[in-house]
Amino acid sequence: MTDGFGRRLLLRVLLTILLTFTVLGTLISGYAGYLLSSPQVCITQIEKQNVAEKVHDSIESYFTSQYQTTAIPPETYLDVITEDWIADQLANRVRSEYERLNNADLLYHLDMTDLEAALTQFFSDYAEEINYPKDTVYEEKLQETIEKARTELTSQLDVYHFTTMQNANIFNKLIGKQIYLWLLCGGCGILSVVLIAVLVLLERKGEWGKLYFPGCAFLMNGIFLTVPTAWALATSYFSGLAIKVPAVYAALTGVLYHCTRVGLIAGIVLLVLGLAAVLGSTIAKRMAR
Repeated sequence: MTDGFGRRLLLRVLLTILLTFTVLGTLISGYAGYLLSSPQVCITQIEKQNVAEKVHDSIESYFTSQYQTTAIPPETYLDVITEDWIADQLANRVRSEYERLNNADLLYHLDMTDLEAALTQFFSDYAEEINYPKDTVYEEKLQETIEKARTELTSQLDVYHFTTMQNANIFNKLIGKQIYLWLLCGGCGILSVVLIAVLVLLERKGEWGKLYFPGCAFLMNGIFLTVPTAWALATSYFSGLAIKVPAVYAALTGVLYHCTRVGLIAGIVLLVLGLAAVLGSTIAKRMAR
């Protein structure tokens, strides 16, 4: 009888450990699939962390420093490059890159219409003021100035370093891979349901309570998620990242802290569910005696 009890207990423990991993796999793969499928988290953090303001400050500093070299007043740029314009371009950049991640054959295009018009007007007024001919050299200098501005703005607006990921071939490897994460999430989810059903059915004799072992699995998952995420938030772990550009730092740490908070909330929910299941099963078992 003791050997039979020991074998039944060992089976339940093994199934509980497996359930722990399948539930964790469901949560992690599901959220990772969401992060790769939807730009909403990245866009929301741009808004919450005032990234547009930080990018504007950096752009203002850049064009002000260039004045001694180009003789183009920074206001020529900054009257067009407002915080609202920057916020729109940041969101458009993220949406464009996510469309590519979802297999859309699109390339991000920076809207320079108003800035090109402002630079063209400045060049025209300045040429008339000094009686400079609007010849080929004039046109080349104008286009060179526009392209330099485009290059600088494209770089400053890339707060999530999409270009870096593309150059390292990381981005291309992620394109279309969301389906695998969703399949993994679905597979782990179905297996979790099956394991819970098996553990419940194994408790026909009421040795431990129907939800005792599923509750243990939830408790372990809750601990796995709650402890590291709570520690990371309590110690402001990501604030120590050595990122010198304020806008990039704000955007990236914003996303990291958001994901950490999601993990903490999921962990707390699992802890509550697991504790309720374990205590409920224990109480029900004692009352049944």
